[in-house]
Amino acid sequence: MRIVVIGGSGHVGTFLVPRLVRAGHEVINLTRGARSPYIDDEVWSDVEQVAVDREAEDAAGTFGKRVAALEADVVVDMICFTPDSAAALVRNCADIADT
Repeated sequence: MRIVVIGGSGHVGTFLVPRLVRAGHEVINLTRGARSPYIDDEVWSDVEQVAVDREAEDAAGTFGKRVAALEADVVVDMICFTPDSAAALVRNCADIADT
């Protein structure tokens, strides 16, 4: 399964992402690129890292489209702070799922 984790380098993501990889999933981590995971794990080399400024892309209306374009089976959003941001992400991902 193709899984996008938004904010996967934070505390919870540091433990979640390696478990997903070990379970056989293809994982893409969307991150600001500001820090490394809290714990080093060799499976991070199997994770595609995508640098993104969510705040700026939300303001521009492009974040949801960027995530949808990754064609994930599952999106795990660890850093959604506003209902508008969540709604835009769901709307864009639903548009892809409906096609």
